[in-house]
Amino acid sequence: MRTAHSTRVLSALIILASAGACSSESIGPATSGIGSITVIPSLATIGEGQAVQLTARLVDEFGDPLLAKVSWSSSNPSVATVSVGGTVFGRREGRAAITASAHGRAQTAAVHVLRDESGGKPRLPL
Repeated sequence: MRTAHSTRVLSALIILASAGACSSESIGPATSGIGSITVIPSLATIGEGQAVQLTARLVDEFGDPLLAKVSWSSSNPSVATVSVGGTVFGRREGRAAITASAHGRAQTAAVHVLRDESGGKPRLPL
């Protein structure tokens, strides 16, 4: 036989469990997903030992900017590697596709690495 006290305790536990099951994600309007990713620049040419910074611009389906974690990868790491922040480093002559991806969307930039003809000497900026 249940007492009034145990019924109140049970009711309180049910209310707390229900409140814990709710999150801020389930309250309010649905958030929009990623509409597209654009990698800037979409084409880059660098020399061996040089680097270029790529940026991923994410927008929702309405064209509004989004912040999201972007994953970077290189199709040819022996030619060009890419850091978690989008910095591409030219390792040897060749071509690589650098891909930025987030939430199931992806976009690629083409990187062409030129041979270092300077014999290891620093290049002057153009």
